[in-house]
Amino acid sequence: MWETDLLERIEIAETVPLPVAAVWEAHEDVQLLERIAPPLLSVRLKESNIVCGLGTHLPLRLELFGLGLDWRVQITHWDPPVCFKDEQVTGPFRVWEHTHQFMAITAESTRIVDAVKFELNPLLDSTVIRWSLEAMIKMRMQNLKQVLSSHITQ
Repeated sequence: MWETDLLERIEIAETVPLPVAAVWEAHEDVQLLERIAPPLLSVRLKESNIVCGLGTHLPLRLELFGLGLDWRVQITHWDPPVCFKDEQVTGPFRVWEHTHQFMAITAESTRIVDAVKFELNPLLDSTVIRWSLEAMIKMRMQNLKQVLSSHITQ
């Protein structure tokens, strides 16, 4: 295993005006990954017809500033409609754990918490990467709020 004191952590939380079941259902659709990616980062699923659940592998192609990278994560925890966690199988990080939590605030509102624990490759400039990663996660959360809010108006 790895040393937990080497892991960095980023946590972003937002509340959306949807019941927790609707927020969970939106996350079961793996196409959501492509729809909420920040503008500078292209995220594409390399396979179609993926069904989310414990053990699901998500093969992704990321493109940033014209540079492409294959990344594979696996869902290692699945607890509908409360939370799920994906972990890197192969990719740019030494360690990547992304926990998605959903907490009902009221019958019609949900608190979403995205928590990422990661360890960078030591050859990379961790200050720049961490700042960029945090900015992308914040943009991703804002995009998620917009996508989920569009469900209300439909």
